[in-house]
Amino acid sequence: MGNDKYNQDRTKNPYRVNKEPVRESTPTSFAKPSIDFETQRVCPSCGKAIKIGHNFCKFCGVDLSGIQPLGYSDRTLKELANTALTDPNPGVRKDAVDTLGDLGENEVLGVLAYILLNDRDEIVRKEAADELGDFHHPHSLDVLAKALKDPSPIVRKEAIEGLKKIKKKNKPEIIIEEEKEEEEILKPIENEQEITESEDLKDEEESEESEEVSIREIEVEDEDSYEQ
Repeated sequence: MGNDKYNQDRTKNPYRVNKEPVRESTPTSFAKPSIDFETQRVCPSCGKAIKIGHNFCKFCGVDLSGIQPLGYSDRTLKELANTALTDPNPGVRKDAVDTLGDLGENEVLGVLAYILLNDRDEIVRKEAADELGDFHHPHSLDVLAKALKDPSPIVRKEAIEGLKKIKKKNKPEIIIEEEKEEEEILKPIENEQEITESEDLKDEEESEESEEVSIREIEVEDEDSYEQ
């Protein structure tokens, strides 16, 4: 017989190892969307959220009047944008970013800029930089320049490529604008030169006429003197 003092629960095996309690698995929940596309838009130049009705970014001052807010687009684009922002799987977010680039137009520039600056996965940020470069929009130059300080070398490299794409695509337009500006500046100068040349020519003609008259007068005087 054992001492009941040391074996109070006779039904319990004192040598059994206690197992860890089984935890119930909980489904992974999606994060809340960081941008409410019904009330907000994202500036494609600085990547910050502003009110959807604002046509100028209060942070960087860029004019957004030529770009439709994503909140005014179709439901598919908004759902894709939310997936790109909130899905816990970086592979899914990357594919959503790629599809945004394929299906969207300028209205997706803002969300791509936001993802480039804020997503926690370098592959997703790299994809966002790639899509921004493919759009060739000048507004994306500033946000790609910010990405040059990204901690990931693959993101920095893609940002450089994106900057090259945009500058190369927009270079002819920039040259044309510069030529137009030069023409506007030089036009008044050319007009002044034409006027000056015209006046000089007129003065020369008048001077020649005056000389001819003087010569004739002298000839007439000589003839009169000879006859006398």
